[in-house]
Amino acid sequence: MDMVGTYYFAVFCPVPEGGYAVWFPDVPEANTEGMDMAEAMDMAHDALKLSLEEYVKAGRSLPRPSPVESVRRMAEASNAEEGFAPAGEMLFQLIAAPDMDRTPVKVTISMPRNALTALDRKAERAGMTRSGYIASMALA
Repeated sequence: MDMVGTYYFAVFCPVPEGGYAVWFPDVPEANTEGMDMAEAMDMAHDALKLSLEEYVKAGRSLPRPSPVESVRRMAEASNAEEGFAPAGEMLFQLIAAPDMDRTPVKVTISMPRNALTALDRKAERAGMTRSGYIASMALA
């Protein structure tokens, strides 16, 4: 599935202790929390990114995003199953899926010889190829 321009609904659920519990019904591994909405939103982006990266690493297909009506039903069923009563109205927010296209692309770059030597040493110490090391730096 092409994930460019794909969004998943996150459920922001106010908790009695304050703050928000956040989860993605379509990506059950992605759940987090935040003390306020701004922190919860940041954490939601991180949780989705990390979870989808694990799908890709494991060679699993990425989940197909559900419409908001289905997400609402899943969230309500989950709360009922766990006996959880939100401390307010749940918010359903679309969160952009990060680009997960791992198709190798050949590139040619120019750099000073000493920079290339340093790059190769660092890649070797990390147990990686030059290309792998450059990609890991770009995605960090």
